[in-house]
Amino acid sequence: MKVPAPPTRILMAAGVLALLLVGLVVRENMARDQGTEVRLALAGYDPRSLLQGHYVQFRMQETFPGRACPPGVREGYRSGKPVWVALRRDGDHHRAAGAGLTRAEAARLGEVTVQGRVSCYPGAGSIAEQAALAAAARGAGVPVREAAPTVTVDVDLGVDRIHLDQKGAEAVQGDLQRAAGGGGPPGYAVLSIGPDGKARVKGLIVGKRRVDLDWW
Repeated sequence: MKVPAPPTRILMAAGVLALLLVGLVVRENMARDQGTEVRLALAGYDPRSLLQGHYVQFRMQETFPGRACPPGVREGYRSGKPVWVALRRDGDHHRAAGAGLTRAEAARLGEVTVQGRVSCYPGAGSIAEQAALAAAARGAGVPVREAAPTVTVDVDLGVDRIHLDQKGAEAVQGDLQRAAGGGGPPGYAVLSIGPDGKARVKGLIVGKRRVDLDWW
């Protein structure tokens, strides 16, 4: 049997690698299309890290009224290994409703379950900060006003960026800048949660603009 010449072997290897890459892209796109779509609130705009070349980097975080962290999430705690995060619909988007060590535990807290990490922090209305504000107010001789308690939940699902062309990335950056400070989240990450419990990026929504990932 005649052994192919070195250039031929190189071309054959390159062809095999190309086919494997195409198969991986097709498989990921199919999983993305077949998953459950969710929208999670983005954290406030950070001009130092948002725009990186041809992709927009983001963080999923939401602040809402209350003092208690979601079930299964301890204050100031982030698991070193992935847990199952429960997502529950709240109006036009989803939010983290809790976490469990197993998918069955998380499923009791929300209709969508995904692997990731979640942490919880008291906001400006926490008990400790309210006490500090009250002490400062008494020292200044002004009436003490109690701030409404809030909780901030930070969600890490293993996805934190969307690849866009330079023009599209800059447009999204501008939209996020204009949306910052409006009293609510500046935008939403659009994710696909597959049956395998993995999150995949589909797009971003900022204001009335939605940009979708059109390649993997």
